[in-house]
Amino acid sequence: MAELPPTDEQLRRLKNTVMGAGHRLSQIAQSHELHPGAATELASITRELEDAVGRLCCDRR
Repeated sequence: MAELPPTDEQLRRLKNTVMGAGHRLSQIAQSHELHPGAATELASITRELEDAVGRLCCDRR
């Protein structure tokens, strides 16, 4: 696999980090260990992170 230019590699790593954080927040929100309001807020943040990654993927092509 060819190496990506530094900016593209940084963007790829950032997207992976954001996707991982979103996934973890989603798991925490679904754990039922939080107050319902906090779980709802985490779920909302997760959707926003997923939307941001989607925009980054589409904007760079």
